[in-house]
Amino acid sequence: MKMIVLPIVAAVTILAGCGAERASVKPEKLSGDIHKSAEITYFGREYKAELRRGGEGIWEFGFTEPESLAGLKMTYNSESCRMELDDLEYQCDSVALPEYGLMPLLAGALETLIEGRDVSCTDKGDHTVETGETAGQKFAAKVRNGELTELEVERALTVRFR
Repeated sequence: MKMIVLPIVAAVTILAGCGAERASVKPEKLSGDIHKSAEITYFGREYKAELRRGGEGIWEFGFTEPESLAGLKMTYNSESCRMELDDLEYQCDSVALPEYGLMPLLAGALETLIEGRDVSCTDKGDHTVETGETAGQKFAAKVRNGELTELEVERALTVRFR
């Protein structure tokens, strides 16, 4: 009897330790209508911005900090990036931006999450962690009640949404 009970107790102990984390079948449905304040750390530098999705694949960033970037507005899509500051305006093709630039990384990860394509999920109890890849970089996002709260692109970018 002891020989049967011991393996059962060991199995229950191991399984009980995994109870707080469950793999989800599909990602939480995120609204495509995103308009949030964001605290951004990009390769060690800190920024604050208002982030808005202006339509499928169109992202608008209005930087508020640091002071040297306050007022800079950037509009990004898969074809072009437009930057405006006071009376200055500059537009370039998106391919002219570095693949690991702030805009391509952030927009790519957000579009992947909204579309729910190639995303794996883990239920952590009070939130879901959704993981995927953008520009060859792995990312992880925390989603709570259908709201994106945090995004991290491996070795490059961390964003906390308010």
